[in-house]
Amino acid sequence: IEQRRHNGSSNSTSCVFMVNKPYALTCSLVAFYIPLVLMVLAYQRIYITARAHALQISMLQRAGGAGASTPGTSGASPGVGATSESADHQRNHRMRTETKAAKTLCIIMGCFCLCWAPFFVTNVVDPFIGYTVPEQLWTACLWLGYINSMLNPILYAFLNKSFRRAFLIILCCGRKRYRRPSIMTSGTTCTATQINGSTHVLK
Repeated sequence: IEQRRHNGSSNSTSCVFMVNKPYALTCSLVAFYIPLVLMVLAYQRIYITARAHALQISMLQRAGGAGASTPGTSGASPGVGATSESADHQRNHRMRTETKAAKTLCIIMGCFCLCWAPFFVTNVVDPFIGYTVPEQLWTACLWLGYINSMLNPILYAFLNKSFRRAFLIILCCGRKRYRRPSIMTSGTTCTATQINGSTHVLK
């Protein structure tokens, strides 16, 4: 700054954040690389579990189709078959929900890693090459990481029905058309009765 002032040149300056090698390595390891390894290990286990659930879903579907195509065995009551079918349907629905949730989290974390990886790679490499990374590349990597924060609401809204409904309620100022229908409407009358000493509400 003093040299520019004496030379009469422009006094415009810029602040460049430069870190030494130990700080760059430590900061990047703690903030990105160690969490990345832990997330990869965790999602590897989630992926294995999701595949196992997908196999179970396909097996249940094949078993349900075979059970529907063959006549009922002697001595088996219709109520038992209906109960078993309902339990299989609930188990199938739960497995599908868990698998979809695992895929959603995997996509979100994958976008996070892809958006922030260039910045933290550049942050580690720059001190070892004499701080020769162009300023434009630094800016691009940094803004790519910032874009991840913008992508998160979009991904949640696109991949999750509950988040999408909540965003629609917020953006549309809580319009009733996006709210879930209530179990008990305003016009429903309720009466209370006592059975074995406990009070029950009857609709």
